[in-house]
Amino acid sequence: MTMKIYIIPQPEGFTFSEKKAFKLTRLCEFFNQNGTEKASEELKEFISDNFGFELSGTGKEKISLLIDESLTEAESYTLDVTENLVEIKGADEAGVFYGVQSLKQIFYQCGEELPEIHITDKPAYPYRGFMLDSGRYFFPKEDVKKFIDIMALHKLNRFHWHLTEDQGWRAQMLDNILLTEIGSYRSHTNFNNKPHGGYYTKEDMKEVVEYAHKKCIKVIPEIDTPGHTVSAIAAYPHLSCFDRNLSVATHCGVKHDVVCAGKESTYEFMFSVFDELLEVFTDGLIHIGGDEVPTTRWKICPHCQQRIKDEGLSCTEDLHPYYLSRLAEHIEAKGSKVIMWNDTVRDYMAKGSIVRQLWDEEMSEKDVVGQINKGTEFIISFVNAYYLDLPYGRTSLEKCYNYNPCYKGISKEQESKLLGVEACLWTEFVPTMKKAGYQMFPRLGAYSETAWTSKENKSFDYFSEKLDFYEDLVSSLGMNYATKKQSMPKGIKKLASMLYWERRQLCWQGLHNLIDNASVERKHKGEENK
Repeated sequence: MTMKIYIIPQPEGFTFSEKKAFKLTRLCEFFNQNGTEKASEELKEFISDNFGFELSGTGKEKISLLIDESLTEAESYTLDVTENLVEIKGADEAGVFYGVQSLKQIFYQCGEELPEIHITDKPAYPYRGFMLDSGRYFFPKEDVKKFIDIMALHKLNRFHWHLTEDQGWRAQMLDNILLTEIGSYRSHTNFNNKPHGGYYTKEDMKEVVEYAHKKCIKVIPEIDTPGHTVSAIAAYPHLSCFDRNLSVATHCGVKHDVVCAGKESTYEFMFSVFDELLEVFTDGLIHIGGDEVPTTRWKICPHCQQRIKDEGLSCTEDLHPYYLSRLAEHIEAKGSKVIMWNDTVRDYMAKGSIVRQLWDEEMSEKDVVGQINKGTEFIISFVNAYYLDLPYGRTSLEKCYNYNPCYKGISKEQESKLLGVEACLWTEFVPTMKKAGYQMFPRLGAYSETAWTSKENKSFDYFSEKLDFYEDLVSSLGMNYATKKQSMPKGIKKLASMLYWERRQLCWQGLHNLIDNASVERKHKGEENK
């Protein structure tokens, strides 16, 4: 029977023979060059956990981790197994670390005895992201670390941590302590009667950042604003247009209460929040949210309307980019690059230095390409391929794998502005690690081959052949997964998957918004007439 060895994501070049060349024993000599400490620690921990011994360094077998300056592409590596030698060379620290991730998968399949192997590898995109929404459901610190372990194994390098939502504020702010004392707890979720809460202390967040750095992962915190901020308003009512006394949101959906873009005190408050955030998150990347911002309150708010006049803005909608631009300028002055979501792209949007994360595939091609021509950089996170919370009936494994992340209408030259891709795990209906595993796997493996593997080396048929191995690998991480059959439902099962997902429509509170809007408008007009 022909021997098979699989690696996910698929390397650029991968050959092996059936000839046994290397046997791992405790006597194996281990050498690592300066600058490969992260990879060294990762490999030693894996060997100890899986083989039960430490390397003593006195035998003929040798493992060598090296930086090779002849490898010119960032994060690239080579891996060679020859007689009595395993040698990983990387262009940089990350390259060696990713070589170790491939070696771990090989050990997992082959055990102590490895055949002759040659791998050359490099990433398709410099930005390979994964987003965890901790706002809707709080995931404890140790679970967050497990997500980071999973990212590392898939050669992903940007952890986007969605820390705030209408349903919960999860990042401790010592200068504004009510954000977590009040804003991190809700009375129930949708239609159950179970309270939910939790937040990360500053020490927790620092610990997560340090842990991610050991895995060659940068952490991008997101404080979503000016929308998705009911939890903040519940803690500090003065942030809203009419100083409303609200509770932390209990149902999903876009809320019409957003922070007031007219009051100067709002900007001062948000500046203090981001200043404190920058003390913890030091990777030079900050996400400010920015999407799904109804202007319902702004249109009748005297503070907002006065701000429009004072700043010479043309309409209420222009408050949106004005607000985001002011935040971005403050953050950029502190030395960090800013990212924001985009469900629309227009010339009046916040300035071009902000990286745009595209999630809506139906955006105007003219607007997107126009922004790229102005120098704006983009990340692709289109709902229909990379939202891992969606049912498999809507985004099957095959659809996720075969999706081309390049935006329509973009030329090869313009494509250089696409930094990469990001898979998102929103948690409106993902309350546990078990559910997270089912939604993520095997789609995260499919996504990782878009993020890392060149288009020429991708094959869904070959990826499908790797699924038995992948399921075993995921199980070894203690994670749940969807089977191949579950991840590509057909007929009645596909329909049932979609119908089950659409139950979310019951939670959007559209009628509540209409009633509440009418109440606010009536009260505001009554006050104006006094």
